[in-house]
Amino acid sequence: MKVKLCSKRLNTKSAALCAAVTILVLANGGVLAHDDHSDQNLPPHETPHSGHANLAEAATNPIAKLNQVQLQNSYSWENHNSSGFSNVSVFQPVIPINLPWEKVPVMITRTTVPYVTTPDFGDPIGRVRGFGDTNLLMLAVPNLKAKGQQLGIGANTVIPTAGDNDFTGSGKWQAGPAVIYINMRTPHVQWGFLAYQLWDFASSPGNSNRPGVSKLYLEPLIVKHFDGGWFVGTPDTPQTYDFKSKKWTWALGGQVGRVTKIGKQSIKAFGEVLYNPEDDNGPTSEWTFKAGLTLLFPK
Repeated sequence: MKVKLCSKRLNTKSAALCAAVTILVLANGGVLAHDDHSDQNLPPHETPHSGHANLAEAATNPIAKLNQVQLQNSYSWENHNSSGFSNVSVFQPVIPINLPWEKVPVMITRTTVPYVTTPDFGDPIGRVRGFGDTNLLMLAVPNLKAKGQQLGIGANTVIPTAGDNDFTGSGKWQAGPAVIYINMRTPHVQWGFLAYQLWDFASSPGNSNRPGVSKLYLEPLIVKHFDGGWFVGTPDTPQTYDFKSKKWTWALGGQVGRVTKIGKQSIKAFGEVLYNPEDDNGPTSEWTFKAGLTLLFPK
């Protein structure tokens, strides 16, 4: 009992510390002084980048040609149909790859590697920890004649790196189409959507009896940029529809963030609060705080 109480307090403190660090980075990130002779000495949110007005707007565009290393943590302090907290930590590199075609010059790759801590399922299972399934999103970005608009078309793939862990992964190889549209024609505003579908096509060893997968992921994208590198927008988390259970899992909320510098390193930091009202879809998150820190490597 004391161990569980200590664990609960420790994770509550960890969530509070995560929120405090995010707020501190957002509010106090260092910004370099102006220098009219070099774009490299401009504040990072004002530096032009790859067809965008500045680095801040490139950093909030999922298909910008921008090398990134994203670190995210989602702490759910309330969960449906289970007890206690849950947590998902994510390592997510974003790497643009140059293609040899003038009409389709680049492909954006985004790899997501999660580490999952489940809620407490009670005896005899308790709380389960382990790596989740790895997600690889690949989007080819063609040159469009329409100015201020971008389109990405490609595929999403899930690799069952959770192995035989029934609680942190699906045990299924998955794949499906993906598409993203971004409109930047209104100054300092981005809007669009990201959508992808996943179906299972094979099982990892020992997982052939586990349920199949057919899920649709929809992520509306609306971001408004302000002075000083600040931005607000819709959540960096998709809404999910499960065709097997015929149920939605929602991520309703919003985010606030900033593009700035820590020393010489350009970063994007954000925090968001999410609410999922669906309580009849298994042990899913209800209230979540998600924080992200992205290292930006503009060329």
